Amino acid sequence: IYLATSVLTFAFGPWHWPVSNPLQLYGFLILAQVALLTGYLQAIKKQPRPASTKLRVPLMVTVSLVFNYLWLSEMYEIRTGQVFNLGAAIRAVMAGLTDPGNQYREKFKYGHAMAMSMNSTAKVYVTLLMYPVLWIAFPLGVVFWEQLSVRVRVALVGFIILDLSTWVAAGTNKGIADFVILLPCLLVARKPAMLMKIRTRNVMLIGLIGIIGVAALFTFFSLRSLVPSGGTTVSWSDPGVGIAADLDSPIMRIVPPGLQLPVGSFISYFIQGYYGLSLALKEPFIFCYGVGNSYFLEGLSRHLVSTPIILNTYPARIAGNGWDPYLRWSSIYPWIASDLSFPGTIVFMFLIGRLFGLVWLDVAFCRNPWAVCLLPLLLTMLFYVPANNQVLAFANAALPFWALLFMWYFSRARGDAKRRVILTS
Repeated sequence: IYLATSVLTFAFGPWHWPVSNPLQLYGFLILAQVALLTGYLQAIKKQPRPASTKLRVPLMVTVSLVFNYLWLSEMYEIRTGQVFNLGAAIRAVMAGLTDPGNQYREKFKYGHAMAMSMNSTAKVYVTLLMYPVLWIAFPLGVVFWEQLSVRVRVALVGFIILDLSTWVAAGTNKGIADFVILLPCLLVARKPAMLMKIRTRNVMLIGLIGIIGVAALFTFFSLRSLVPSGGTTVSWSDPGVGIAADLDSPIMRIVPPGLQLPVGSFISYFIQGYYGLSLALKEPFIFCYGVGNSYFLEGLSRHLVSTPIILNTYPARIAGNGWDPYLRWSSIYPWIASDLSFPGTIVFMFLIGRLFGLVWLDVAFCRNPWAVCLLPLLLTMLFYVPANNQVLAFANAALPFWALLFMWYFSRARGDAKRRVILTS
């Protein structure tokens, strides 16, 4: 429903994108979403497999939190591009709340120099290895909340607040968006029986949390967009493509005049990737050796090749049409297609749908901790489909994804077939 809504918004929303190959674009999108749904429906007919792990979840959360607190300054530096200093960090958070656009601009002003200076430090390599450990605290903590001691709960809430503060200090929407998206989903995963016994109280609680989160995210997005020194320029038109927002469109007519500008900008930000996809579909396939889908893997490959492979990716090749891959979305599909081709991307979506179904079964019926950790990564990948390859492209998500996929698969594969029974609660 979410992905279909994004496509319908692209097709009938206030921005009339100059798509020259509509049959090719919408035919591909329909096939991709049908493949995703087919994979999921096939998977949920399977029987879930109990995990054969002896690790205790409270201990896993505690260990992860310890390392998260130890690495908090490092993550601040990676996200903001500035050296950590407590006083400066507090000022950056306050500035991020009042002028996030300027903080976003400052991030890019200093971030490249810091990235170059940190590129070969031992701490960076250790951080890469630690990403899977750092990831697990949030999903395990939310889903297994009742098993945690009071001190661990307080530590978890404190870390979440500090972690979100680093994103605010960077003037970046992503961390807040991820939290807003994933928290309600994890609360449902915590008590999946509520899907079978829907109660008004539970629906209202989850809905209220979601509404507050979306309101906070939209407010932050609007502030970053509308402040005079903002790093994001918002207007009624998109000069790069030669289009303007249609204020008479059905969506814009129901939006109050004072909110039309940020709402229109948010809609463009949300669905513009499908226009990048339409451009990519017209390009020939060039194999990118399995690293074209990921900035992280492609960066590692530069030690082995003379010409950067990223130049052969679909998003890089459509830059000639004025669609900058570093400033514009192209959706997840051109990134995956850079390695698998567009027909292969349809197969990829089928496999992702199937994986999502199997992982969800193991979360809902078996409480497999590795599945619990993997679920939000799959959710993130699916929510960002209209934008980019959010999970596999970057080390902080790609490394946890592959590590947890391995742990989940072998934790369930070792289970005795006779034990593969569906639990009732």
